[in-house]
Amino acid sequence: MSIHPFYGVRVLDLQPDRRRVRFRVFVVDYDVGRRWHAELPTDPGFFMQLLWESAEGHKGPLRRVGTWQELDDDGWLAVNTRWFVEGLERVAVHNHPPSDEDWEHINALQGRMRERDDAWPDEDRLVRADYEVRVTDPRWLEHLAPGLSWQSGYYPDHTRQLRAEDAPHIPDLTVPEAVLTPFAGSESSVVALAFSDDGRYLAVTNEDGELAVHDTNDRSERLHAEPESAGRDIMWVPGRHVVTLKEDEYDDLLPWAYDLDADTEIDIPVEPGRARSRTGRFRVEYGGGDRIDFVSGGSTPDRTVPLGDEPSRHVTSVAFSADETRMFVAHGLQVRVIEPDTGRILNTLTVPGSWLDSVAASPDGAYLAVATRDWNDERKCTPDIYRVADRQLILRRPGKDHTEPGLGAQALAWSPDGARLAAVVEDEIHLFRVGLPAEPATTLRLAFTQFDAATSPVPGSRAEQGQGRPGGG
Repeated sequence: MSIHPFYGVRVLDLQPDRRRVRFRVFVVDYDVGRRWHAELPTDPGFFMQLLWESAEGHKGPLRRVGTWQELDDDGWLAVNTRWFVEGLERVAVHNHPPSDEDWEHINALQGRMRERDDAWPDEDRLVRADYEVRVTDPRWLEHLAPGLSWQSGYYPDHTRQLRAEDAPHIPDLTVPEAVLTPFAGSESSVVALAFSDDGRYLAVTNEDGELAVHDTNDRSERLHAEPESAGRDIMWVPGRHVVTLKEDEYDDLLPWAYDLDADTEIDIPVEPGRARSRTGRFRVEYGGGDRIDFVSGGSTPDRTVPLGDEPSRHVTSVAFSADETRMFVAHGLQVRVIEPDTGRILNTLTVPGSWLDSVAASPDGAYLAVATRDWNDERKCTPDIYRVADRQLILRRPGKDHTEPGLGAQALAWSPDGARLAAVVEDEIHLFRVGLPAEPATTLRLAFTQFDAATSPVPGSRAEQGQGRPGGG
């Protein structure tokens, strides 16, 4: 939240019995020379922020929910807004875009744009929009009244586009279900990780070539080895609990291999490629330029898919959907969605940041986890979660302390069974369970119930839904 106001807000209408409020949002921040103005909001999280800040000084439950740091955190808002804001519709837009005459008038208003007595000067000249917001409980509206106005330093974020139907299918990035330290005490960084095809095991390597394999059921270490003359790239044999390590540039050398079911090293044929689809039908090499090479063995690619002609860009990560119909390629600051059969580029997602380290795909290919670095924002936490269909960034890992550097992921893997996402964070492995909570967090539930334990069930909970809400109107 900024102390600089971007918007003016007014309550136009209030219907507590229908859990609805109508807001008018005025843009009060303009750069006339550039013909720029603060954008009109479209995300429910922004209106959660408006409800929270407008309740300041009120004794109701809404001000007991969250801290200003949490309300300023995109990850927290993405996960928790749904417990408060059930629906959002922009019902009218006024004076957008402004005419040349309007810009001249706005320029004349700049010195007194924020002067107000429950009004803004020449409101009919300002960019503004009306919104109907439906909340999960009428108590979130009890501090409001028609005509109430205030200024807001919150700014909308078009990335907060999480839908209710996304919740069961994306990882809960709030708190890891487990943190693994496979190379505790080592000064060597973790460099790669990969799940077995059934998601039972997670293999991890570090720069010194050490390998650790963990059982994902109980997180126990199943194998720790330091094989000689082995690389750091991990490849599981399709359909088997056999993990291999090889030097990625030497496909003619037999890999080091270990059969976890037999609990012994074994000799196996070469596993071509640096990444493969689930059955091994498609195998690819990458990293040597702005292309993807499909391989089946030997030193010559079977075919190549060019990705561009900028030498500064190269491929850093590749993932496949479980049905092998889509391949996701991290290239520069873009993720290319490619049809492996034909090499046709189906879609492109452009991600913000300075460097794209890794991409992981949900088994159905509907969601992507992306690890980026932003050299201008050391507090940024990753991974980010994207919805592939509309290329929307829908979830970010919440920050824990705005005064400390963020927790950034360097490598990612989504388990083939869809149960969890694994992220390399510094020298740890963070495991996130897939599926956002079906109930509000304990701290939120306590805020609800402590305020009024007798009159109504916890908003958004199963108990409340059993009484026919939310969804009424």
